[in-house]
Amino acid sequence: MPSLKKIGHLLLILIVLIAFNACGPTSKRVSRNSLTADTSELELDRSQLPTRVYKRPGAPTLAAYNRFIIDLVQVNYRDPKMRELSSEDIERMQRYFRKAMIKELRDGGYKVGTRSEAKTLKISLKISGLKAPTALPNISTALAPIAVSVGEVTVEAVFREALTNRIDAVAVATSQGSRVLNPTPWSTWADVEKAFDQWAEGIRQAVDKAHGR
Repeated sequence: MPSLKKIGHLLLILIVLIAFNACGPTSKRVSRNSLTADTSELELDRSQLPTRVYKRPGAPTLAAYNRFIIDLVQVNYRDPKMRELSSEDIERMQRYFRKAMIKELRDGGYKVGTRSEAKTLKISLKISGLKAPTALPNISTALAPIAVSVGEVTVEAVFREALTNRIDAVAVATSQGSRVLNPTPWSTWADVEKAFDQWAEGIRQAVDKAHGR
């Protein structure tokens, strides 16, 4: 595999660190139709499948940025699964995800604001395929090693150079909570929140690594 220095794309480090580990949510293959962002000028990096990663050739690395804008989390209502959820549940996930992203970056010592200026990366997040099954079937198996149902969510992340609003990378991944030894089988929202936490942690770790931390 080529070295990080040689490839020099924005999300090269990022997607590796976003990958969901074995004890948390697991990544599922997603289709091209899951994307809503314009990827016409980007190239698909097939080595990152099942996560779909599109990158602009020659785009800056994360080392070029020390300030971030986290847009309000959007919802893909073209997905019928999203229309079936209550507005309260949708708002809960939107707030949770954005808060997790901002906290991780600020904890790392990076600036997070709303003004576009030099060395600023804008991150836009969109959720779809949200599934947090009713707790009742899972409560009945709380003493068993397998939960009946698990939470699931698809996240599309768009990374833009803030001053020009140029899209440099797009990543979309579906994560599903583990059915085996689910630590909270009575609360499948925990699976969805864990997926958001791992996206936030992965992006923070990738920025840290790009800056040599």
